[in-house]
Amino acid sequence: MIANLIVITTTLVLSLLLFSKPVEKSSWWAATVIPLASIIGSGFLVVAPILQMSMGEYAVLAMAGLVTAAYLIGAAIRFNIRHVEPKLAAGTLHPAPKTLEVLSQWALAFAYIVSVTYYLSLFGDFLLRGVDKVDPTLSHVITTAVLIFVAVYGRHRGFNFLGKFEALKLGIIGGLLAGLAWGNWTAWREGIWHLHATAAPTLHDWRIVLGMLIVVQGFETSRYLGDKFPPMLRIRTMRYAQWISGGIYVVYIALMLYYFNYPLPAEGQDTAIITLSKHVATVLPVMLLALALIAQFDAAIADAQGGSGLMEELSRRRIATGTGYIIIALGGVIIVWTSNIFEIITYASQAFALYYMLQSMVAALTAAKHEDVPHRWSKFFGFALVASLAAAVVFFGIPAGG
Repeated sequence: MIANLIVITTTLVLSLLLFSKPVEKSSWWAATVIPLASIIGSGFLVVAPILQMSMGEYAVLAMAGLVTAAYLIGAAIRFNIRHVEPKLAAGTLHPAPKTLEVLSQWALAFAYIVSVTYYLSLFGDFLLRGVDKVDPTLSHVITTAVLIFVAVYGRHRGFNFLGKFEALKLGIIGGLLAGLAWGNWTAWREGIWHLHATAAPTLHDWRIVLGMLIVVQGFETSRYLGDKFPPMLRIRTMRYAQWISGGIYVVYIALMLYYFNYPLPAEGQDTAIITLSKHVATVLPVMLLALALIAQFDAAIADAQGGSGLMEELSRRRIATGTGYIIIALGGVIIVWTSNIFEIITYASQAFALYYMLQSMVAALTAAKHEDVPHRWSKFFGFALVASLAAAVVFFGIPAGG
């Protein structure tokens, strides 16, 4: 009873705060919430059970590693906002980084195809979990149906009707964290709090962690908000988004460790958080199911819009926006029927890591080729290392159970 009250009260208070006029009208919050909601959206609910399966009590260390890697990559994106964007606009960017910039945009367009498939695959899995059913084939059918809807509706109407649910999503996540904190404190007070000892992670386990970069992806959206916010605001608020999301992720995994004493379901581990959450508060399974469905569909449509628009721009309007929706849907159908959810998560991580690698190379070469960049050679070597880190995800990341 107390746990339910804590979860509901925290969710309502936080949601109302984020919906309030002062926060809603704040330019810094508006620029922060877009990458923040993307980072802690869809991957938030799947990361805990997958990390537990692969890393056990070392899951917090793995999560901290993912957050750190994402922040280093974010540094390259922030550099590109500050130095590459104005040079592109002025036509003064050196040909080498300019070529890589174009390649990175095509890599991002491909990443959007995989990410839309990832989001909608989770949508199907969570929808079935809502009726206490695990059926990969039926989930594929649901995902395919939604992909077809995306293609047809996007082709003919567009998705201008969609609203944003970031405040509600963050409110529910706040409620979950409050419930987890209460449950951990109660278990400690009663003397029953403990963790199961697990073996040190192997190289294979760390390769699984590399394949999960997608769960902390989303900060790069700040790079593409130039029509709404000035460069320095985007740089500053990207940092805010990564600091806030990084803290939430690490605290979330730390608070979940105790609840891994409860057995994970034999099937549908990607949606296991719904099952585990009933041990935190009886109201949470319904709230998290709503969060999951909202987050997956909202994120999928956002990336479908971004991907189709990017294809139109890169093809110099030879690919219309409506046609872009069809390309994304067709690619998604192929992926969903040839892969399981853990493989799709890894493919999405690798696709975005390829984009991050190219963006880091753009940053490194811009520093090397332009003398007006301060501390250019230290930045060159630093961003080259970041590109190598992203390359490691591309080449060495593997699916959970792979």
